[in-house]
Amino acid sequence: MRRASLSLLAALVVTDMAIAQSWPSRPVRMIVPQAAGGMADIVARVISSPLARELGQQVLVDNRAGDATLGAQAAARAQADGYTYLLAPASVLAVDQYMAKILPYSPEDDFASVAMVGSIPFALIANPELNVNTLAELIALAKANPGKLAFASPGPRTLPGMLGETLKIRAGVSLLQVPYKGVQDTIAGRIQLAIQGIPAIAAVVQRGQLRALAVSSPRRIPELPEVATFSETLPGFEFNGWFAVVAPTGTPRAPIERMNLEFNRILLDGVMEQRLRALGLYTEGTGAPKEIDAFLESERAFWSRVVRELKIEPE
Repeated sequence: MRRASLSLLAALVVTDMAIAQSWPSRPVRMIVPQAAGGMADIVARVISSPLARELGQQVLVDNRAGDATLGAQAAARAQADGYTYLLAPASVLAVDQYMAKILPYSPEDDFASVAMVGSIPFALIANPELNVNTLAELIALAKANPGKLAFASPGPRTLPGMLGETLKIRAGVSLLQVPYKGVQDTIAGRIQLAIQGIPAIAAVVQRGQLRALAVSSPRRIPELPEVATFSETLPGFEFNGWFAVVAPTGTPRAPIERMNLEFNRILLDGVMEQRLRALGLYTEGTGAPKEIDAFLESERAFWSRVVRELKIEPE
């Protein structure tokens, strides 16, 4: 039995070595579960050019418009040969499974971790006429005026919307959530507060048209160095989106390790870091696949708690 096991192990090692030497021998496909022009698509295209150069093969961005589950399903069902990858947001790999009655794929079982691209923090912003400069001041004002302040978000089932609802619970305040499509209503004073990604608000905050009260990242961000994190006022409060790259389960180890290596090389390049930051995506390079597995497990536990705490019913 031991001899047979050693023979099998030797065969697997030889197979991996053969794949490593020949891969890639044709273009690599990067599925994006979003139509062209969205953030995931832009990130994929920014990364695909240097990745193609390092691999010596084209990296083809394959957009799947409509429900993000369509792209995820296509990646899950793709041949696990090292030539198909999925660039997925947090919603696809960690959030939607708790908010949908049925998913046509399994985030845990259908994918193998390849690379962590970066995190997407959000900012809580206020109209200057509200006369608050920090999250602590906002919490005090909201407690003194329960139900009289409102924050705008893209919707209660989006990450910014859930951030706002979680803030209400953590801070013990009553805020109204209203849907919106941009920050102009906050600038105009029609709404007092909003939760938005960094690129949409950095310039107007720097011009003084809006005040940033807190950012949801673990540490302060370079674009808004004077703005505290949520966790500086409410310890442990972090709430970020992110992008990761995964492959169909069963993909050989050699392509995954090569992709992980090249992603790390690309993401640690100073020019690429700046380009991604301009999109609101903050990277520190990618960890090893096992580290990404652990991160995804912790994120799924986090989002499971959030959805239960907010009493969001699956649809």
